[in-house]
Amino acid sequence: MSLLKSAARRGFLMSFAVLAATASFILATPHAQAQPRPAKLIITAIPDDGDADRMRENFGALARHLGDAVGIPVEYMHVENYAASVTALATGRAHIAWLGAVTTAQARMMMGEQLVVLGCRDIDKGFVSYFIANPATGLTQVDSLAELAGSAEGKGWSFTFGSKSSTSGHMMPRKFFQDETGAGPESVFRTVAYSGSHDVVMQMVADGTHQVGALNYASWDKASDELKARAPIIYTTPPFTNYALTARADLGPDLLAALKAALLGIDDGTEEGKRILGYLKAGQFIDADIAEWMGYVELLESGIDIGG
Repeated sequence: MSLLKSAARRGFLMSFAVLAATASFILATPHAQAQPRPAKLIITAIPDDGDADRMRENFGALARHLGDAVGIPVEYMHVENYAASVTALATGRAHIAWLGAVTTAQARMMMGEQLVVLGCRDIDKGFVSYFIANPATGLTQVDSLAELAGSAEGKGWSFTFGSKSSTSGHMMPRKFFQDETGAGPESVFRTVAYSGSHDVVMQMVADGTHQVGALNYASWDKASDELKARAPIIYTTPPFTNYALTARADLGPDLLAALKAALLGIDDGTEEGKRILGYLKAGQFIDADIAEWMGYVELLESGIDIGG
């Protein structure tokens, strides 16, 4: 590992440690103990959709559904980056958060048993990412990421992930790339960028800002046919566990059970249910447990190279 990468990783871990220490202090205070049923609940989400208004509209629908089911107003709070969603949940600014696997692991590391998983989508226990390429590269389907690395060697191509904290837009594509090639993408591509969200990755590959990129399959699937043609899939990763709807344990077992029942009860029989499931590309929500995300905690604690 280069000194630059090592320093970058240490900086990330130090920043994360400061946030974790702050959250641990707050969670240890009496205010973090079981509280009376709140007058209002706040839900937030990792901003993996580059369209903030679209997130407000659709997570607003989820907030209304949960609120109607449990008899408490639920309000969606938009945040500007992945870390902010984790910190909001850990410090109590939010009660519920839609997180990816990495951010779920980060929240667990901050909150310990104060983090509860309410459920996940039916697609989240077998999630995949796509590697995509601009047609000008001449790349079509590759059988492995080692083949992609060989094709990219010496071409001067640039590569883009989504957010650094994204499971499907960064950590797992990076891990698979390193596992298959024995090297990070920085050693193969001219530059490696972080575009912030899945749809921005797709747009940047399509318009040639970057020649190759990685994003989650659900974001690619919901794009227009015209955009898909300008950023076709060249490789599909092996499956992995991803998103979860999480909550603070100090909401109490009765309210948590009601929220979980409301989540698992969403179906396409109503316009609101159809909107929620359609936006999140889910057939239904299913039961899940934090144990299914502990592998990501171990991965983060192992000091995995998350990129310079």
